[in-house]
Parts: sequence; C-alpha cells; structure tokens
Amino acid sequence: MKSPAIVVVGYNRPEALSRLLMSLSEANFDGASVPLIISIDQNDNAGVAKIADDFRWNYGEKIVNVHPKRLGLRKHIISCGNLALQYGSAIVLEDDLFVSPNFYMFAKAAIAFYEKEDKIAGISLYSHLWNVNCSRPFVPADDGMDAYFLQFAQSWGQVWTASMWRSFIDWYNDNAADIQDEPDLPQTVVHWPDTSWLKYFIKYLVRTNRYFVYPRISLTTNFGDRGQHSKVVSSSYQVPLLLGDKKDYKFPKYDINAVIYDVFFERAELGAALGVLEEELCVDLYSSKGNNLGRRYWLTMTTANYRVHSSYGLRMRPHEVNIIYGIKGDDIYCYDTTCIYDESKNKRLITKSKINRIAYELRDTKRADIWVHGIVHLRKLVASAIKKVCILTRIIDGADFKLKK
Repeated sequence: MKSPAIVVVGYNRPEALSRLLMSLSEANFDGASVPLIISIDQNDNAGVAKIADDFRWNYGEKIVNVHPKRLGLRKHIISCGNLALQYGSAIVLEDDLFVSPNFYMFAKAAIAFYEKEDKIAGISLYSHLWNVNCSRPFVPADDGMDAYFLQFAQSWGQVWTASMWRSFIDWYNDNAADIQDEPDLPQTVVHWPDTSWLKYFIKYLVRTNRYFVYPRISLTTNFGDRGQHSKVVSSSYQVPLLLGDKKDYKFPKYDINAVIYDVFFERAELGAALGVLEEELCVDLYSSKGNNLGRRYWLTMTTANYRVHSSYGLRMRPHEVNIIYGIKGDDIYCYDTTCIYDESKNKRLITKSKINRIAYELRDTKRADIWVHGIVHLRKLVASAIKKVCILTRIIDGADFKLKK
C-alpha cells in the first residue's frame, strides 16, 4: 500500500497553520516516505505562504500549492479531496486542527482494514463528544472495539481512499444543487451556508446509506479559530487526543452487531430491545429528529399525544443503554403513533423527564455555575435585542428624515 498523502488546507490563518505543521512534524511515521501537500487558497496574507515555504518537512516530498484565484472553502476542499485519486489515499487537515502523534499510524491501519468495504465512505480522525446537530453531549457506546460507525461526514481530519473519493465525487457532480429542507437530514445541516462542502457529503452518506469510521479516542482536535464559518474563537470542539504509542487497532466489521449511529447521532438497531420492527421505529432520543419519516413507533423525550408503548429511565450512559437493558422510568418514551392519546395525561411525566434530562447532562454542576451561565447568556440576548432595536430605530429615523425632506 502506498503511503497516504497528507494534505494541509490553509487560507488566511498563519498562526493556526504554523501550529498544525508543528504537530505534524512531531508525529510518528514509522520510517515511511510521506508526501505533504500544503494547499493555500488565494488571500492577501503573504505570511501564510511564507510559513508553508519555510516549513521543513523531513519525511518525504513537500509541495506548496498557492491557488492564484480564490476558490472558496467548498471548491478548495473538493480540489484537495481529488488528490486522493492521484496519491491513492489522502489525509485532509484544515489549519485549525492539531494532530495526535499517532494519527498517521491510525489512518494507515484503518485504510488497510476498510479500503474494500463499500459501506465506508471515509475515515474520521476526530471523535465527537458533542452532537453538533442539537448542541448536546454525545457518548458512543463502547463494545471493546477501537472504532464505531456514524453517518456523519467529517471536516476536522478525514481520510479518503481513491475509491471512496471517486464514489462521492461522481455522485456530487450529479447532485451539487442547493440542498432544500429534507426530512431525513438534520435541519442544522440543511441550513449550513452554500460554501460548506460537508453538507453535500452528509447528504451523499444518507442517500447512498454509507458511513464514516470514527475512532473511540480522537487523533485530531479542533482549536475553533476564527474562520469563514466561525466568527469567534471557541473551545467547544476540543477533545482529548490519543497521546500514547498505540500500535495495534481492533476495528469492527460493518454489520448489525456493530455500534452504528445515524446522521442525527441516534443509535441504530434498537428495534429488538423495544420488541418492534426496526423499519417501523424512529429513534429520536435527542428530540432533534421528530418522527420525520412517519414511523409507527417513536422513541423520544418529546411531549406527544400518542399512547405510550413503553417507557424508560434516564440513568445509564450512553442514553440508549437504558433501552437496551430495559431500565424502568418515566424519562424516555416509545410512542405508538397509531393510537391517539390525551396529551394532558402525558404532560406531568414529560415535564419531570425534562428536569431529569438537564440533571443527567449537567451531572454535578453547581447551582452557582448554572446561574452565572444563565446570566451571561441573558446578557448576550439583551445586548443582541438592543442592537436590533438601535438598527431599526436608525432605519426608521432615516426614512422619516427622507420623507420630511
């Protein structure tokens, strides 16, 4: 197998680029000759290209590609992904990332295991601890393997083989039109800007029923620097890195016994635990999906006017384990949507379940901390409202002034 090429994506963040390149220089490549391509979109910051030119790469060929015209993020990433066709496989890293010393060894091992598996459309180096669709904690179930499957493409460190990328790009060339509201896609994804390449790859996963492989312990972390899709610095997506020297990985095969999550970060194959058919079940434990496809059974914490088929407590972690082991309680409900029920009879239980969910997710956070967080959030809302009122007032005053003239 040829050594995967490393493709670094840069634009106008010199400090971020320098930080990523530093972490790459300290990684373990086990003596392999590794091509490094630093792809920089056209910008007015000459310091970015200088950092790329001055960086010393001791592990193989280094190529710096400064695009003469502005591509924009989507076209830039697409051009970088195309390098997988040239090199056989590519590891794509945006400049606000930082890599584990073991990222390359993980990537090589995962490529070797999954390169012939048609269900796998990409390999993630990042591991989520947060459901980005609804801003709530995400903890994948641990089955003893070093990876799991998630129907959500990755932009914070991703690996593609030539065949994985070719399959996507062929689909993309025929389906690059704007993404409209679609029930089987998260609304957050649908409303990402058109400059996002990721939303198209996620749609591709859903339409073709493919998945990304995710590591249990992350091989990259995200600094959340200011950029095209982020106006403020944020540590929200910082995750623990694998810092040890791990040599052997235990990868799962893709089958019904594996740990699999859909595009909404919801666990697949819970029908058997509920005693219902999988194709008749909508799993909506984050309450961000709704019964989007009109399934008969709806597993959720949302208030609904349907008969409760079964209910569960919110005690074990991750939350779907409560269903698997039948933990009794009144926090999670499986509704039979064919039976209309008086909603008022469910409200007391649902209100209680919301309180329990907050306590479950916050754990032992002090009340004082919750108050501080609430006050800060309230101040932001008030400031935003005042700003809007001031803008509206100026518009009205301006219009009035023109009328008087």
